[in-house]
Amino acid sequence: MEEVKLICLDERWVSIAIDNRDDLGDVGSLHFKFLEQVLPHCSKDQLVHIEKSTKGKDLSPITDKLWKKFFERDFGVKATDEVIEKMKIKKVSFKWSELYHAKLKRMEEAEKEAGERLKNLYQKESARKRSRQVRVLDKVPPSSSSNKRSGSNAGSKLMKKVRKEYLNCLEVKNLEAVKMKRTAQCSGLIKKPRTTLQAANVF
Repeated sequence: MEEVKLICLDERWVSIAIDNRDDLGDVGSLHFKFLEQVLPHCSKDQLVHIEKSTKGKDLSPITDKLWKKFFERDFGVKATDEVIEKMKIKKVSFKWSELYHAKLKRMEEAEKEAGERLKNLYQKESARKRSRQVRVLDKVPPSSSSNKRSGSNAGSKLMKKVRKEYLNCLEVKNLEAVKMKRTAQCSGLIKKPRTTLQAANVF
């Protein structure tokens, strides 16, 4: 038969408190030894709620080392060491919960400032692009008469080019027709060379 593990009262209530730590509020009436087993399982938000809810009892002897761990985890070991060194130099001491929230606020402000700078840069770039578009649209287009002249000139040049190519093509055909005419005359196949030349001109 399997032996049942007996749980003492303290262990049982510690487990219950850990499982229901979202419901913890004022813990001023609880012993420090009990809290030392429960509070390390709390999140930052839970710890803030418990500390604000607890009246007449300073929980920093327990929570201070917890907030230091949060600080080191969220901001890094280097930042933690720098804070410790600055407090030594200035000969001051603060709770790690205060240091954590001060650091968090400073980072949020820096992030907000960076966001504002980025927003301003975006607005300036958008304004620059709009200004360039306006300058392009403000250019006076050429008059319709000049358009017609330029259009007619372009059309005339194009027609000349086409006509030239066409004539060149006819010249080739005429030369071929002349060759055929001479060949036909020599062979006696064609009696009317004018008709052969006209047929070649059609193509």
